[in-house]
Amino acid sequence: MRPSTLVRSGAVLTATALAITLGTGPASATDSTSSSAVRAAAPAAEARGSFADAAARTSGPVKPAAVTLGTFRLNSGVITSKDLTGIFGDVIPSGSGTVTSAVTTVTVNGVVKGQVPLYPGDDNGGVDIPRVWGSGAVVLGPTTFNYQGEPSTLETKKSNTFYVRKNIKTTRSDGIALKIRRVNSNISFKAQQIKIVNPSSGQYVSAGSVKLQYKSGTTWKTKKTIKLDSSGNGSYSRTTSSKYRYRLFISKTSRSVEFRTEQSSRI
Repeated sequence: MRPSTLVRSGAVLTATALAITLGTGPASATDSTSSSAVRAAAPAAEARGSFADAAARTSGPVKPAAVTLGTFRLNSGVITSKDLTGIFGDVIPSGSGTVTSAVTTVTVNGVVKGQVPLYPGDDNGGVDIPRVWGSGAVVLGPTTFNYQGEPSTLETKKSNTFYVRKNIKTTRSDGIALKIRRVNSNISFKAQQIKIVNPSSGQYVSAGSVKLQYKSGTTWKTKKTIKLDSSGNGSYSRTTSSKYRYRLFISKTSRSVEFRTEQSSRI
């Protein structure tokens, strides 16, 4: 969060003005996200493991070659402006044979999109999925293993269902997503450049709407759903003498991440 609180007491007027600016939560190093940091971007090719590594197969020539997937479980990923979305998890092979490469089928929302290289690894195995294939529920498999000097084999095992979700963030360079201003009992809220990535173009477009929430005890309640213009901006004003903590919030879905600002001080 990058907060800055300004308090002004008018020299002539009796009114007191309080302004609060709020940013979003932690961001990843590659492309800011609204919630926890994620490995969203695909890594460099050399950062991925290889099925040709000794650890990825049993030693010694065994014919016919037959490598299978003992563990095939991936974590969800986040689509950003990058061309590829890195998906990481456990891809643990078993069996024997000198594997030169492996390709797996990618199905998004029940539709087969194509094939991509599959990389082995404990936690860092996985695939790099093209952004343009869209968001939603993903399943990997079947997988084709190619060998040195031997026929390819087909592993029919499929992965768990995981998700690739569109990122939501403020595109302001200062990271300030919400401005709150109070003058006596009049309080105004301004949502700033709240946008969601478009998988087709990689550009960030208006998120459409965002919830303004206030904290009542330990529970967050929605006060107003603010409509956002094409630039991701929107505003709302109310009159109240009560003071609350506020935040902006968008729920997580199968296609988009959760977005929230840090909570404000009581205002």
